[in-house]
Amino acid sequence: MNEKYYVGSYREDGLNEPNRGWIVGKFKDTLPRKNNDVEIKYWEYDVGLTDHPTKESDIIECTFILTGKTRATIDDVDVILSAGDYVVIHPGTRNNTVVEILEPTTGLTIKAPSDPSAKRIIA
Repeated sequence: MNEKYYVGSYREDGLNEPNRGWIVGKFKDTLPRKNNDVEIKYWEYDVGLTDHPTKESDIIECTFILTGKTRATIDDVDVILSAGDYVVIHPGTRNNTVVEILEPTTGLTIKAPSDPSAKRIIA
């Protein structure tokens, strides 16, 4: 295994490995994807409501909508995100970027630094 670089398919790695789509972060087993500075997740959803919870995090989050359209809730405001859109979420902001999937959607989420314990689920 080369520790200086990794070449892979974000879709295959995100959908088929453990860690629920996260492909880079401190929770990975080997370098260079094991990284304390950043987390990266690839995700896909079909049309409909999701069971993804609303959360608040102590770290910055940036989500990119690659394809499709979602209804998000950010700081208690409904926002429609479409292919080509991205949202940057400041630490401490309540959010759920995939409350409802309006068109089949794929996306990337990036968080920094990598701290899986920084997220709190909002009931």
